[in-house]
Amino acid sequence: MTADRWVSVSSARAVAGDSAGTAAATARAVEEARAGRPAALLLVMARWDLDLRAVARGAQEAAGGAVVAGTSTTTTFAGRADAPADVVVTALGGPGLEARAAASTAADPFARGAEVAAACRGAERAHATHVLLPAGTDGQQQAVVRGAYSELGPGVPIVGGGSDGDLVAFRSWQLLGGQVLENALVGVTIATDRPLGVGAAHGLHRVGDPLVVTDSDGLTVRALDGRPALDVYLERLSALLGEDCAAASLAPGRLAALGYAHPLGLVRRRREEVRTVTGTDPVARTLSFVSEVPLGSLVHVMAGDEEQMVAGAGEACEQAVAALEGADPVGMVVFSCVARRELLSSTGHVREARSALTAAATDDVVLSYSCGEIARVSGAAGCHNQTVVALAL
Repeated sequence: MTADRWVSVSSARAVAGDSAGTAAATARAVEEARAGRPAALLLVMARWDLDLRAVARGAQEAAGGAVVAGTSTTTTFAGRADAPADVVVTALGGPGLEARAAASTAADPFARGAEVAAACRGAERAHATHVLLPAGTDGQQQAVVRGAYSELGPGVPIVGGGSDGDLVAFRSWQLLGGQVLENALVGVTIATDRPLGVGAAHGLHRVGDPLVVTDSDGLTVRALDGRPALDVYLERLSALLGEDCAAASLAPGRLAALGYAHPLGLVRRRREEVRTVTGTDPVARTLSFVSEVPLGSLVHVMAGDEEQMVAGAGEACEQAVAALEGADPVGMVVFSCVARRELLSSTGHVREARSALTAAATDDVVLSYSCGEIARVSGAAGCHNQTVVALAL
């Protein structure tokens, strides 16, 4: 705790199908996090197969007037826990902090981001940070960020993560107050008297020469360097791995695993943004993505082992703390990626979460695995895959 703000993280166990028990467990987690204090914001992350209406009801009933916002997840670590929690509540409060939240179900993703950002205006504080919790499966996060940016302008950092959920059915859920929305957007503006800190890093490294995206509609890349994208990509993997990676010689599961292990790095002017290869078409010879890879982009094939990825998580958290301009953090909210979850071992998951504890020097830390990560500090872009994004408070 500092004089102007405090953060407290609490977790609860819940059982799918037990609505009353889930509501009660969530309420207890809220009460433990608040500890009798008036909170400005309760950020709730809950396992998607629970009764999320019960989660929202339990949180709202115990909120004591705080804004309640949240998202569905599959894997969330709280504090020093060695295993994921079912429901995690992060409470924020103090005289130097206030929060406003809104939701949108607009069909157009740009309008969704703009609507939420505009609705969250109004707090008169020196600094603001906008947290976005969008649907994680629709491939529209960059448009959502651009919409929010159109209202917020360059001076407001944007951070967040796409909701994890039923990835087979492409469904995820967002919470606002006592309401549960499906495949929508919830945004929260945290207004403060001194800045919050944002960091982003992945720990992966470039392999080989760069490639130019010569045919793309954004989410489907048809050509790299003027040739079928899948052919070029698999040739690069064959050279890297020393094995035949032609599509005809690979089992579908192996090809999917290679796409996770070797994403593309999209070169931006100030940074590099990772793009996970989420699908391939052996007939059209294309690569598919859930975050856009624009026509004309320069990209690299990426690689990295567990040690490098865990180090990248630590770097993101350290960046976030450094952005506090010398103030000690009182807590941290971290978004990692579901693709990283698949690549890391169980001990790697815990080490990634512990990197935030080390950087923040507090147990009031939460790490949730998301479908796409958001960190916009400069420029209008800011969508990432296989990246750790940290918000230091």
